[in-house]
Amino acid sequence: MYRSDDDIALLTELAGVLDQTVAAGGLSAGMYLLLRELVRADPGEPVTIGNLAARLGAEGDEVAELAARLVQDELATARPNGVTATDVGRARAEVLERGANDAMLAYVIERPHTATIYGLVASMQSGRFTIEDLIDFIAEGPTRSDPS
Repeated sequence: MYRSDDDIALLTELAGVLDQTVAAGGLSAGMYLLLRELVRADPGEPVTIGNLAARLGAEGDEVAELAARLVQDELATARPNGVTATDVGRARAEVLERGANDAMLAYVIERPHTATIYGLVASMQSGRFTIEDLIDFIAEGPTRSDPS
């Protein structure tokens, strides 16, 4: 999919909207990303710090510190063999995700955009665009040529 430098700039701005939404919900960006990983996991299966670090591309010490903060806030529970999200953590992640998606849609709808961003808006409105898509798009960067 063609993405211009302007598209990537807008997507990066959306990441800032996500960060603001998460901060307003009382979490750092790192805590939110870790909580999302825990929520994705099977509720009955703890995830090790090593596995979480690998999934997030982070250092184990950093992930352990973020996990300890989630446990302190009662959003996660530490187990002998890993960490799990609590029901409170799952509910918080859902509220934050919904709020972030609404905030990102409101932000992007008011900006001029290319066909790529127009498609993104349509996907957001239909609920098919996720925060994961945003992160992936930014990581992929702009494409070097317009395929048309």
